[in-house]
Amino acid sequence: MRYPIKVLAIGAGGLQRALTHEFIDYLNKNNRYHGGIYVGQPRGTDKAEAFNQQNGIYNLVVFDLNEITEIKKVESVVGATTLSTEKGRELFLKQVENPLDLILVGVTEAGIGKGEIAMDVLHQTLVRYHEHHGSDSSISVMNTDNIRHNGQVLRDIILNDYQAPTPDFAHWLENQVDFLDQMGDRIVPQSSIVPNQTQKAAIDQIGQQDDLITYTESLPVVSLVLQDTNKRLRVPFDELESLGVIVTSEPIDSFHDWKLLLVNSVHVPGITHKAFLSGIETVNEAANHPKFSPHLEALMTGYAELVSKDIPIPGRSALEYTMDFVHRIRRIEDTNARINVNETVKLRERAADIVISPNYTKSSSQFHLAFAYSFATVLRFLTPVTKQGDTYLGQTDTGENYPISDPNRVIQQALSGAFGQNDTSRRLESILSNTDLWSSPGATTTVNLSQNRHFVDQLIPFYHQLTNGMTCLELLAKLM
Repeated sequence: MRYPIKVLAIGAGGLQRALTHEFIDYLNKNNRYHGGIYVGQPRGTDKAEAFNQQNGIYNLVVFDLNEITEIKKVESVVGATTLSTEKGRELFLKQVENPLDLILVGVTEAGIGKGEIAMDVLHQTLVRYHEHHGSDSSISVMNTDNIRHNGQVLRDIILNDYQAPTPDFAHWLENQVDFLDQMGDRIVPQSSIVPNQTQKAAIDQIGQQDDLITYTESLPVVSLVLQDTNKRLRVPFDELESLGVIVTSEPIDSFHDWKLLLVNSVHVPGITHKAFLSGIETVNEAANHPKFSPHLEALMTGYAELVSKDIPIPGRSALEYTMDFVHRIRRIEDTNARINVNETVKLRERAADIVISPNYTKSSSQFHLAFAYSFATVLRFLTPVTKQGDTYLGQTDTGENYPISDPNRVIQQALSGAFGQNDTSRRLESILSNTDLWSSPGATTTVNLSQNRHFVDQLIPFYHQLTNGMTCLELLAKLM
């Protein structure tokens, strides 16, 4: 074994392979750490089998639309198993016999809850670790899901929704386990949509089959921000400042808010839904589109002006930060369909703060139109035309049906049958005033989007036009 197992990873996705796994590999190869990663794949067996067949080694291909800029061999995964079988889960849990530094959890952008495989395994892992190493041990847990306070969300689920087997475990969990809030940023498109010529060039350079090949962009200026309040994280991510990593004991709320409002919002509500509805398959094509491109820049300029007033970070430019991401998505191929999931959570995390901003009315009329239009296009995407089994189906402006993948059905149910109707106001008022949709879990205050009447009064006619014969591009042309 190349390295002793010190990190467990629940999840085998591309972001972990392109971010945390690469960083740990960098630390290992530069003699700043000496620890291997053991991966548990929550569903299926393909990635776990590939890790084992390839001796934990995979290639990270850094590319843009023009060329491959670098290929890195990542060699710090030392084993893997599926978590979907009892045998596989037991094999994963056996790894707690090793003195661990970190548990990584990353399964879905929407976050995770009690009863899901990842959370069940995390709870069992912590119980077994305490049994083996006792109450004086400590460990860090990092949730790589793209939601606010992701470490705290994980902690609350484990503390409140799972029963502690002993009082000693409960005390250890509260005092010796650090659930780290983190903000990670790197575009990792699915391998299947990477241009064929890029895939061929990569395989030619690698010289052999790699079933875990991971395609990604160059590291952004800020790639990972970690809140290590108790300064007990033993993986020295703080030594990776040159790679865009920030480790601090202070709250990282502002960094996370910037990521959601200035980076993730470029995708949703910025570009991916309106582009998909218009028959545009890739994000880069949409971001370079003659109509969507200037619209996106105007939208994100308005976002940056609001965020810089609401959530200032000294020494950093909100406009430069968001425009950097706009330029990034123009240079790397990714699909709109991959991103168009979990819309309710994404609107809550990336648009609701704009609606309730105290500076909203002070922003430009151009931004008001661009924002209300963008919000309306996401609602238009969530409007079903029919239902197939348990799945609602929407329809693009080009007449193609698609499955709506948002697990929260409230908006879909409220908008079902809205095409060609004149009751837009009633439907949207019920959605916007539903505080359960827009208030963050555990928040002490509720959020009611219908209270911003300027926003509502623009949103309703935009949505009405989009569900009564006008396409996204036609409405945008009218606004421009």
